[in-house]
Amino acid sequence: MKKIVLLFIAYLFAAPAFSQIKFSDETKKYIEYNDPVTVFKNGLLIDGKGNAAKPHQTVIISNGKIEWVGDDAKAAIPNGAKLIDLNGKAIMPGLVMLHEHMYISAPSIEARYLHLKQLPFSFPRLYLAAGATTIRTCGSIEPYSDLRIKKDIDLGVFPGPNMELTAPYIEGKSTRFPQMNENKTPADAAAFVNYWADQGFTSFKSYMGVDKPTLKAAIDAAHKRKLKITGHLDIVTYKEAASLGMDNLEHGFMASTDFAAGKKENEPPAPGSSYKALSNLDIQHDSVKQFIQFLIDKKTSITSSLSVFEGNTTTQPQPNQEALNAMSPDTRDFYLQRLSAIKSAKGPTVYDKAFATTSKMEKMFYDMGGLLTVGTDPTGNGGTLAGYGNWRAIELLVEAAGFTPLEAIKIATLNGSIALGFDKTIGTIEPGKSADLLIIDGDPSKNISDIRKVLYVFKNGVGYNSKKLFESVKGKVGFN
Repeated sequence: MKKIVLLFIAYLFAAPAFSQIKFSDETKKYIEYNDPVTVFKNGLLIDGKGNAAKPHQTVIISNGKIEWVGDDAKAAIPNGAKLIDLNGKAIMPGLVMLHEHMYISAPSIEARYLHLKQLPFSFPRLYLAAGATTIRTCGSIEPYSDLRIKKDIDLGVFPGPNMELTAPYIEGKSTRFPQMNENKTPADAAAFVNYWADQGFTSFKSYMGVDKPTLKAAIDAAHKRKLKITGHLDIVTYKEAASLGMDNLEHGFMASTDFAAGKKENEPPAPGSSYKALSNLDIQHDSVKQFIQFLIDKKTSITSSLSVFEGNTTTQPQPNQEALNAMSPDTRDFYLQRLSAIKSAKGPTVYDKAFATTSKMEKMFYDMGGLLTVGTDPTGNGGTLAGYGNWRAIELLVEAAGFTPLEAIKIATLNGSIALGFDKTIGTIEPGKSADLLIIDGDPSKNISDIRKVLYVFKNGVGYNSKKLFESVKGKVGFN
């Protein structure tokens, strides 16, 4: 009885809370449900914690929060609630994806320049359409654009996910990409962190040209402000970064230079030596297990990004037709040309072998107790898009790394929320958490590819039509 009274009170006060966001006419096009109290019944519940899926479950959400979860037979349906009969369809937490960007790889006539296109229109929609309700941008090329994208989404101007903004890349004193700031001293790096934190960025990412003194200064500056720092490293090894207090490392183990032959401190490895070492690595050797255990002991988490690396393997599957249809003509041509060049190589290549090895290392890291998260990194050969790439990244946790579907879902939901420090509010379906939910016409707990069958994406209790969001960007991915 007490629970029913509390739900009724929540219902009374929900409408004013919902009215605080004035969705634009553009955003309203994609909103299917926006009710003070919504009840999902007869759902196949996948809770995000790795537990077996449970049929015939009811989830009650009120004022953007999950109020109650349990068996259909025990549910008390509040008067006036919007009732949605799922008819056995899956209901699971929204995805929490940690290596996302607002840009994509693009053609260039000058290889020295990192040619990228910022996609403020299509990428937020694609992320949300695929079920990514929270993303970390993991490195910015147009920082003020990223700030505005987040602001517009939060205000309801455009549809998109909740965004955890990562500042521009923290590079070293000699960057390979002129678009990145060169931090010539540790003091420069600390000042860089403080400047972008003042602008509103809440996480940081160090890049390949950073040496140990510069990285330490950046880590210390971020931690002093109680912010986290991740990295795509090269000059600094994983073990060195973990020793310095690094919170997270990107790209699974493909970016690790710890095993490269002749690697010297504060110098990059010889070209190709890292992939060669990884391709021949015996992951059952004690030295590898000790290496992984060291990272775990230092509480350094790892973000998998298998979808972008698969794009450079000779064994990758044929392009996804829906993703191709989403691309603008020039974006599609650029991708298909690069794909053709990659697949023309005679495999298995050193890169193919390194990909297979490091995929299995991610499973080892997880099984030994490490915190593994997942992201997309929509760069590489140009075929890894927001949304579609999210799905592929999760599928590859099962196909390449050897996780069960339930483990992969946990990595893409709960683990991401833990890494961000948001596990009290998102990542699982539990009372008190934000109503970030996916309705799926399938059972991804058994067949991970069913994660592609998203019907509706609820973000903070507001339900978006996935198909309409995808259709809104068809043929447009690549236009600014």
